[in-house]
Amino acid sequence: MNDVVKEQRDKAGTAEAELRMWLFIRQDLPMPAGKLAAQAGHGYATCLWLSNDRDPDLVSMYMSHAQAKIAVSVKNEVELLKCVEACKEGGLVAVAVKDAARTVFDKSTYTVGAVGPCFRKDLPKRVSRLRLFEAWQTQND
Repeated sequence: MNDVVKEQRDKAGTAEAELRMWLFIRQDLPMPAGKLAAQAGHGYATCLWLSNDRDPDLVSMYMSHAQAKIAVSVKNEVELLKCVEACKEGGLVAVAVKDAARTVFDKSTYTVGAVGPCFRKDLPKRVSRLRLFEAWQTQND
């Protein structure tokens, strides 16, 4: 672990409420693990970048704690975009990641969304009720 991050975590102690980031993964769009990792990276990094412009102290607090990230499932592109929009309407930093269609997909495709860092209590109800992402379901499941 980076010594600076470890030092900040040690100083931070235990927070009463933990800042987290959430990733919305489309259940209807299976993709290779490497593609999902790249798309998640785009979402989380963009949210952190935008959050740092808006509130550097919030990002510093997030980085000095556990840097929790939660992956949840959304049904499809429509639900993905609704969740991102609901977060933005609630004053949170949120992004929808659109793949450029260079490798896996035939056309530009919304793959994931991300929000945060923020506290769970600040999430819109439609987002706080989403289930954890486990795996893509096949028709035989």
